Amino acid sequence: MASMLREAAALLRRRAAKAVQSPDERWVVDQDETAGLVVAAFTPQDVGPDGTVSSGILASFAYPDNPERATHAQALGAASHMAAMDPQEAMALAAWLETAASFEDRAEELGDVEGAAPLIGPAARFARIYLRTTEM
Repeated sequence: MASMLREAAALLRRRAAKAVQSPDERWVVDQDETAGLVVAAFTPQDVGPDGTVSSGILASFAYPDNPERATHAQALGAASHMAAMDPQEAMALAAWLETAASFEDRAEELGDVEGAAPLIGPAARFARIYLRTTEM
């Protein structure tokens, strides 16, 4: 299981690194010049003294004006989730997975894998979902 945790952590790190132009980049939900919903990237130096943020658009969200299909609320939810899971958060999750893998290694050395289950279980569930696998 520790190898799966490390694999998920490595994938998180690779994807996060490819998604940003600088390590301190953050993501936010914003509007473009036509008031369209976007996820934008910014860094601390992009924030002006008055709090205005200068950002670059990462993704635009289009949605049909049909209540039977995706709606503005759903698009806003997807954009908010994407922005909340920016690469800095992904790096924190990767560190958690690596810590859980090390914890499991140590628990195996000490012969107490069951004692490690409260930490390893949630990390393993996340790793399986993230890797899109059912393998242990």
